[in-house]
Amino acid sequence: MVNRSKQPEISGFKKVQLHFPTPVTLQNGIPVWVVGDGDDEVNRVELYMGGGIYQEHKPLLAYLTGLLTFEGNANQSAEQVAEALDYYGAVKSAQPNDQCSMVSLSSLNHNFSSTAKILFDGISTPLYPEQECELYLRRLASNVETARQRVDYLANVEMRRLYYGESHPLAAEATPEALLSITNDDYKQFYKKYYNADNLRIVFSGKITDKEMAVLDSTIGTWNVRGEKVDDTQEPPIQPSDEMLSIIDKKGALQSAVAITIRAIPRRHPDYFKLRLLITAFGGYFGSRLNMNIREDKGYTYGIHGYLSGRSNDSYISVVSTCATQYTWPVIDEVKKEMHRLRTEPMPAEELSTVKQHMLSDLMKTLDTPFSIARYVADSFTVGIYPEYFNEQVDAILQCTPADVMEMANKYLLDTKMRIVIAGDKQILKK
Repeated sequence: MVNRSKQPEISGFKKVQLHFPTPVTLQNGIPVWVVGDGDDEVNRVELYMGGGIYQEHKPLLAYLTGLLTFEGNANQSAEQVAEALDYYGAVKSAQPNDQCSMVSLSSLNHNFSSTAKILFDGISTPLYPEQECELYLRRLASNVETARQRVDYLANVEMRRLYYGESHPLAAEATPEALLSITNDDYKQFYKKYYNADNLRIVFSGKITDKEMAVLDSTIGTWNVRGEKVDDTQEPPIQPSDEMLSIIDKKGALQSAVAITIRAIPRRHPDYFKLRLLITAFGGYFGSRLNMNIREDKGYTYGIHGYLSGRSNDSYISVVSTCATQYTWPVIDEVKKEMHRLRTEPMPAEELSTVKQHMLSDLMKTLDTPFSIARYVADSFTVGIYPEYFNEQVDAILQCTPADVMEMANKYLLDTKMRIVIAGDKQILKK
């Protein structure tokens, strides 16, 4: 019998591994990464097409070109596609990445022969009907206009401009005017250049059997349109501004948004995993230094977050928060103090253990479902991770010491490298 008066022992995570799938190919040579050991009779097809943010000549063109493939094709009108997806309980999605664009469809396995046909018709013969596309653009432009009234949005736009440089694609703002300038010819030209079998990679997840693979092969596997493959090794150079403090005036704003960035290191740098642990302790979870000090102790804000954002050849440390305008400068001061503490005081063993357990538990979520594993697999060609990335990260977390944390803080968490953007009422901020 279990002795319920005795607290069970707490044990840490044992070492776990992610087994990265080896791609198979469809009859037309398109590679497919299959994560197919799900329990439920559902699946998701993610199509990663060539042409992403770096290839756009107008903001959000890559995203819209993918999403609007569901707005009618050679065999069905936009209304018919919408009705069919609703009938089959299928969910569409699109997402732009730096060098590619994702179009996906989730559906029940017993409807897959029908939904796969809709997906195939969409990517192979999209119509981009003028009326539907214009309505979508107007809705999107209205949403952007609303977002531009928020101080956090304004701070983010300005920070991207300062960090990447005026001409970098990741610094481009999708203003209502820019969105409404997109034409059907823009979609069609972007589609013609980048949507072909040579530029396509697929991640197929869920409960995948030979039956689902056969359906995929009989639809997308028959697409034989060829084209020029995107060279995803070429990236536009980052040209940061010399400006290290920028204040965006939002007259009458009751709050300020603070955005801080520090340029860091590429994902493949040997320090990257240890730096990620440092930034998690700094601001990456509820018990972090920033949250406990600035939110819980001082009460300056409802939330403050620090994170390490990594791309293929670049990463940056970021701290973001919104607060009442009178607390703006105190928030920044406390961020600097916490950075100084991490550089000068060894992290207590108990705190380091807590951070490790948090990070490992977060990594374990990746292994929960085929869909979460699939997203990790897709990161291998969207943000530059590699098959052993997950397992190496687990090892690095387990092996990290207080001395490692302090070393990372002294290398990368430097006040002199902080680029600060504040969006709020400039008159009050000056006081």
